Amino acid sequence: MLNYFRINDPYRLIIIFIILILFRSPYFISSSWHTIPELSWMIVGERMNEGALLYVGIWDDIGPLAAWVYRSLDFLFGRSQLVFQICGLLLFFFQISYMNYISLKHKMYNENNYLPALFYGILGLTFFNIITLSPHQLGLTFVLLSMNSLFIHIETRNKTDGNLLNIGLYIGIASLFFLPYFIMIFVHIVGLVIFTNTIRRRYLLLIYGVGIPLITCWLIYVWLGKTYELFGNYFHSIFSFETEQFLTYKSIFILLGTTIFLFTLSALKILSGFGFTVFQARVQKVMFFAAMVTLFIYVFYSDKDGYSFIMFFPWVAFFLSHFFLSIKNKFRRELSFLIYFLSIVVLYFGITFQSLNLHKFINLDPLIINTKSENEAYIDKKILVLGPDIKPYYNSKQATPYFNWNLSKGQLEHLKYYDNLEAVDKNIRSDMPDFIVDQIGLAPELFDHIPLLGAEYKQTRNIGIYKRIKPNN
Repeated sequence: MLNYFRINDPYRLIIIFIILILFRSPYFISSSWHTIPELSWMIVGERMNEGALLYVGIWDDIGPLAAWVYRSLDFLFGRSQLVFQICGLLLFFFQISYMNYISLKHKMYNENNYLPALFYGILGLTFFNIITLSPHQLGLTFVLLSMNSLFIHIETRNKTDGNLLNIGLYIGIASLFFLPYFIMIFVHIVGLVIFTNTIRRRYLLLIYGVGIPLITCWLIYVWLGKTYELFGNYFHSIFSFETEQFLTYKSIFILLGTTIFLFTLSALKILSGFGFTVFQARVQKVMFFAAMVTLFIYVFYSDKDGYSFIMFFPWVAFFLSHFFLSIKNKFRRELSFLIYFLSIVVLYFGITFQSLNLHKFINLDPLIINTKSENEAYIDKKILVLGPDIKPYYNSKQATPYFNWNLSKGQLEHLKYYDNLEAVDKNIRSDMPDFIVDQIGLAPELFDHIPLLGAEYKQTRNIGIYKRIKPNN
């Protein structure tokens, strides 16, 4: 199988695409694989279509360009996980194709082949919610574009200002999908410093390129008079290390253990090896450094979930391709690949069909949404959730700006301050929820501080759920 993709034939990409469709089909068909992150993105798009201004009418730290993508999808299709899956697959296939295009264009290997595309595709099967339209995946597209411009600059003797400006623009745009991607600029700066004689003025041009998209976003909110909300919700997230732990590190190791081992072995073997051109050796070092920077982003800024794994795929696919090409014996090479591929497939289908007792080792409960409503009372109603669990929004509408709990609790949990109290009263009354779902026992304190608001709600038979009533009832 591996030799089939060593042939320089673009039709190999079609085979990869067909394989991906076949493997993803159970998730296209079934409605039992809805995840909390996807619900979060859908709600942001939905609220923006209802007229809420991002970071003002809905508090979340999502990138503005990602939010506009989700707004567009909600406008066209409404809440639809299938659309996220299909669009994610199409974008994933584009990234596969573009990654292989870069490798062929810059002759990263001693032979032209489609192994980077193959391994990129296989990595997408390491967990069921990797291939979805996440901010990480959207932003990664522009990171790949920036890497191509970097390699052009390293490779060619005719250095141009355009390449440096393009790198900066691509990283800046990627940051508007997922803010920590701006850290990838250090990969480019290190690559330029070590492997080129780029003049100082062009480094300033690089920084200027990064700043254009970010400053443009800032100016829009300056014009709207909402810069405080922009910094408090979005730019401030770079100083916050609060991430969601949907998967335990034990689960992550089970899913990626074989890949991590092979990547480590590949990097050690390839970086210390011989038989490569000077440019190929430079590319290898840049790709390894990119993997290390990505690891930093993942540990400190990314949710611990399958969709976050995609940030590693370009670098891992690059080294895995080199590793298997370095195995000269055909039988050993094919056998090693078969064992690796089967290890991925067994885990993939084990999770898909809930077999092999994988649920004992990989707990999906924090990630998967039970599509049956927890409470029939507030189906299709506007609700406010006081707490971190957004599952109640699955069958209901989100009300008030208080959506992301990490951002909202700073105001809602400090009601003794008059400014906070006034802001909470204003924000809730601007979009009164039909139900308040109190997960942390905050509602009694809220109603105690704002008695007029408390007079409009009555606790139902279910503890922690408050229904809006007329004040005189």
